[in-house]
Amino acid sequence: MLVFLMACGSTDGSGGSGGSAGVGGESGSGGSAGAGGDGGTGGSGGMGGGVEPEALVVFVTSSIQTAALGGFDGADATCAGEATSAGLEGEFKAWLSTLDTAAADRLTQSSGPYVLTDGTRIADNWNDLIDNQLLAPINLDAMGRSQGGDVWTGTLPSGQPYEEDDCAGYTSDSAGKGLCGSTGSTGSSWSAATDPPCRTRLRLFCFEQ
Repeated sequence: MLVFLMACGSTDGSGGSGGSAGVGGESGSGGSAGAGGDGGTGGSGGMGGGVEPEALVVFVTSSIQTAALGGFDGADATCAGEATSAGLEGEFKAWLSTLDTAAADRLTQSSGPYVLTDGTRIADNWNDLIDNQLLAPINLDAMGRSQGGDVWTGTLPSGQPYEEDDCAGYTSDSAGKGLCGSTGSTGSSWSAATDPPCRTRLRLFCFEQ
């Protein structure tokens, strides 16, 4: 909102009264005109807001894998590898939780925006990210190419773990099930869509730290 500040200018001083004529003398000289009042100073401009923190990049992997991801280390390595191949700088981690560890505890909770590789904003900050509604779906990979399908997350939209199963900490695809999200969703199903068998081959969401 634009705020227009109006400076208060002072009014001009009144002219002095003419002197009364002396009896039998010379007429009195006219009074000096009063000095004009000083112009009021303009209001100071408001302080500019703080600089928004640098945006963090988010992408979906182009590769697909079963839930035998190698745990957090393996999933994070997949994200790092695809980021490096695309020339993205910075550290990247998978949006992934196990029964014991939440994504909210693994990932940077930024006060700045989260954006896709083309600059599209998906959330204004961490709190906006976990409020069950993204501004745009996470559907671009590290190279900026469109990708579809589901994604291993193990994570509720709040950033907390799915508590029913986690494919042995996302190290096994032999039995059980895990939680997945969707590249096509901006609602809560972006992170918690369904719970497929661990043998299902899916993508990962990767977040810059």
